[in-house]
Amino acid sequence: MKDAGFERRWRQRFLERGANLEDDAGIAGWTHSGLHSRVRQFERLWRRADLEPGRWLDVGCGAGTYTRMLHAQGHGVWGLDYSTPSLQKARDRSDPAIPWLAADINHLPLADAAFDGVLCFGVMQALSDPTPALAEIRRVLRPGGEAWVDALNLRCLPTAVREWRRSRRGRPPHLRYDDPQGFRAAAEAVGLRPEALYWLPLAPGRLARLQPLLENRGTRGFLQAVPAAGAWLSHSFILRVRRV
Repeated sequence: MKDAGFERRWRQRFLERGANLEDDAGIAGWTHSGLHSRVRQFERLWRRADLEPGRWLDVGCGAGTYTRMLHAQGHGVWGLDYSTPSLQKARDRSDPAIPWLAADINHLPLADAAFDGVLCFGVMQALSDPTPALAEIRRVLRPGGEAWVDALNLRCLPTAVREWRRSRRGRPPHLRYDDPQGFRAAAEAVGLRPEALYWLPLAPGRLARLQPLLENRGTRGFLQAVPAAGAWLSHSFILRVRRV
């Protein structure tokens, strides 16, 4: 069920971060090491995908970290976020050719089938229900176009323990977490066909020295080959989908 209060609180947090912070990580709500790890892992997957240049929309772009990355690789990319302070900082530190748009993912002011691809990172955990956002992503994709959407992983063991402790103290969830299978089903229900699911392991801050081990080729191969292990050990995941 949609919780307007939950989303309103997160909207206010992101507006404040955009207004008061300068670094991309802080604006996005990550630590420096956390954002750098996520970017490294995404870049590796993106290079392997070897996509032809196209027209992309980066939803929830924040200060433009991924927008600039796609632009540098020859994609015609738009950055979109509801935080106007974040968008101003993205514009100030980016190529003037990149267009920026202030809007809500649940109500995109864009034409149907306008984009070849959509990137949506760091958004789903601040929504009380992913379905309207996934439906909007599908709407603005051309037939056959693809989207890369990330979500926080409900099955991650450290997350499960942390949320159990919050519950015992009578505290509500700080963020919303998605079950990978349930997220796949939600995407399929709105007409997005899952193509791949990529695990994104992230070591807790006190164990950050272990991050290189989590990102090495052997560990990545193991997590992809053994989905249960990927689910237990990965802080988040990327679902790659295609409009049918």
